[in-house]
Amino acid sequence: MTRIRRRRILALVLTMLSVIGLLVAAVFLRMHAAPEPARLLPECDGILYANLKPVRTFTNFGQKPTAPEYRKFVEQTGFQFERDLDEIAFAIHAPQDPQHEARYSEVMVGRFNSAQIADFVTRMAQSRESYRNHEIFLIPYEDRIVRVTMLSVDMIAASNTGDPAQIDHIIDEFRRSAFASGGPRLLAHYYRDVPFGSLAWLITEVAPSRTMSLGDNIAPLPFVRQLFGGGVVVGSARYNGEVLLRADDFLRDEGAAKDRAEQLQNLLTLYKTTEHQTRPEHPDPDLESALNSLKVDLKGADVQVSASIPRGLIEKMAATPAETEPHPQVAPIPITPRHRKR
Repeated sequence: MTRIRRRRILALVLTMLSVIGLLVAAVFLRMHAAPEPARLLPECDGILYANLKPVRTFTNFGQKPTAPEYRKFVEQTGFQFERDLDEIAFAIHAPQDPQHEARYSEVMVGRFNSAQIADFVTRMAQSRESYRNHEIFLIPYEDRIVRVTMLSVDMIAASNTGDPAQIDHIIDEFRRSAFASGGPRLLAHYYRDVPFGSLAWLITEVAPSRTMSLGDNIAPLPFVRQLFGGGVVVGSARYNGEVLLRADDFLRDEGAAKDRAEQLQNLLTLYKTTEHQTRPEHPDPDLESALNSLKVDLKGADVQVSASIPRGLIEKMAATPAETEPHPQVAPIPITPRHRKR
C-alpha cells in the first residue's frame, strides 16, 4: 500500500469519525436540551411548557369545540387548539405593581393554515411593525396590545407585555442556530431538574410569603406562596398509566430546606388525617391510592413533593354529572350558561 493511499484512507476514516461524532452530539443535545419553544422565550420570572401531542393518545383532548365564540374562531382561522396545537411555551412576566396582572410571551408549535391565520390577524390588527423581515401584528385586547408574528409555517409567537423587546427577542433567537441558546436564565439553570419524559412543567421563582409573589398570579391555590415562598420551584407532570406529579423547591441552604420539609410534612399529615376522618365507610380506592402516594422528601437544599394520580380518579373528576350519576329520576333544571369572555 503506497503512502498516498494510506493518507487517503486515514483522511476518509477521520472524516467518517467526525461526522459520526457530530451526529452523536446532535442526538445528545436534542435529548437533553430544553424544547425549542421554551429556548426562544425572553427573560422572565417563570416558564410554563406543555407537550400536547401525547395527551391526545389517552384523553378526549381534541374533541369538537362547543362554545359559539370558539367555533367562530375555528371557522375563521382553521385552527383548533385541542386538535392542532402540539407544543406551547409561556414566559411569565411578573408585574412590578402587585395590583396588576402578570403578562405573558408565548411560542406555539402546531398545524396552522397560514393564509387563514394571516387574514384573521390582518383584520384584527390596528397596525403592523416589521423586525428582521418578520411582520408583527399589533392587536388591541382590553387594556393592552398583543403582538403576534408567524415565525414559520408551524410556529407562532405572541406577547402582551406592551414592550416590543420580548417579541423581538423571540425573533432573534429563532434566527440563530438551533442550539445556540440555552434560553432564559431560569431555563438554563433549572431545566436539568425537570424529570425526563415530562409532558408539562413549570419553572418559577416564588417570592417570600411576606411579600406579593408570582405565585399569586399563576398558581391555582392562593397559599402557594406560604408553601414554596423564597425558592425556585420546578413542577412537572408525567404519564406512565398514572399521572406522576412532582414539585421541587430549591431553597438557599439545607437549613431552610429542612424547615420547609418539616412544615410540608406536618401539613401533609394533617391533610391525610382530615381526609380519613371525613371520607365515607367505603372510600374511593383511586382517591385512597392518590392520598397514600403523597410524600415529602428532603435532598440537601431541595424539598421534593410528589404524588401519583390514578387515571381512574382523573376520569371521575373530569366526568360530567350524567356520567357520575347514571340513575337520576328527577327532571333536570334548565340552566342558562353564563357568558364567558375569551
